[in-house]
Amino acid sequence: MNVLIPLARFFPSGQTSHVVDLAGALARSGVRVTLVHSQPGDPACPGPDEYRPLLAGTGVAVLSHDLAAGLPDEVPEPDVVHAHSTLDFPLAERLARRHGAAFVVTVHGLGCGRMLAGASLARADAVIAVGRRVAADVAGLAAGRVVVIENGVDTDRFHPPAGGPRPRGRTPAGEEVTVLYAGRVDGERRAGFRELMRALAALSRHRRVRAAVLSDRPPGVPLALLAGLRVSLDFPGWLVDPSPVFRTSDVVVGCGRVIREGMASGRPCLLLGRSYRGLVFPAALDPTRGHDFSAGGRERPPSAGRIAADLLRLVRDRDLAARLGAQGRAYALAHLSLAEAAVRTAALYEKVRR
Repeated sequence: MNVLIPLARFFPSGQTSHVVDLAGALARSGVRVTLVHSQPGDPACPGPDEYRPLLAGTGVAVLSHDLAAGLPDEVPEPDVVHAHSTLDFPLAERLARRHGAAFVVTVHGLGCGRMLAGASLARADAVIAVGRRVAADVAGLAAGRVVVIENGVDTDRFHPPAGGPRPRGRTPAGEEVTVLYAGRVDGERRAGFRELMRALAALSRHRRVRAAVLSDRPPGVPLALLAGLRVSLDFPGWLVDPSPVFRTSDVVVGCGRVIREGMASGRPCLLLGRSYRGLVFPAALDPTRGHDFSAGGRERPPSAGRIAADLLRLVRDRDLAARLGAQGRAYALAHLSLAEAAVRTAALYEKVRR
């Protein structure tokens, strides 16, 4: 089966990571995948070069071509055209119809049906929603054609550090604690990020703290929040493969895909986005109800006091931190697998291919 995946922008985001990881997993499962940077002439649409090392050896063909001009000669006739960005929906639909292929879209967030992309959703052969809330949001446009396939995490790449968990008991007072925040620091999440920085400042009264921030832009933290405190701030930027940073962190903070990657890495996680939902307890998760790690509501506004209390609880109780990390890893292996997401996606392709 030949699958064409157009992507207009390989910009730093969980969505791009999802597309690249899924393409690789599909190829490893036997699907012939061509991943095309579909708008190479637009300076606002960065290309795939940074992501090529992740796809090396998977069998995914990666190229840049203006698909508005049609498919290049080296691309096999597609059985399925699978679009992920609203920038690609109309073009992907035209290509699918022109080549007699199935037209599949993945919706990554809320509100897509209220955009111009809604017309494409209404005509798609299948719509993949990354969660139940997203599925409900587009159900009216694609009744009977919406399938929930959640983001999967590469549990071979995201794994616990060698040597197992740290020794049990309390973290010694002089020992440094590394807290990783991964994700955007945009208008929606900036308030939560500032509360996290205040929480780290409070934590530094008890332990030395290193904050690692993986984001698409400098965090813009006022130095007054950290001045004179035992907090060091590392900003390596957005990493195409952040898995080594996850493994060397004591706690992972973020939402969405970040929580899945943190669990797979065997790290205790705090769910922070526009709201703060606290520690993630894997034993309390129910795979039959799906996994909503979005933290996008406003019902629990971020609070530095609550975040600091949860962080201090983890550093004072390494048994709890180790238990949450081990349970998260086991849960990710059982329920958050990228390989399983690829199997389900390929099965959907077979169902709708013409």
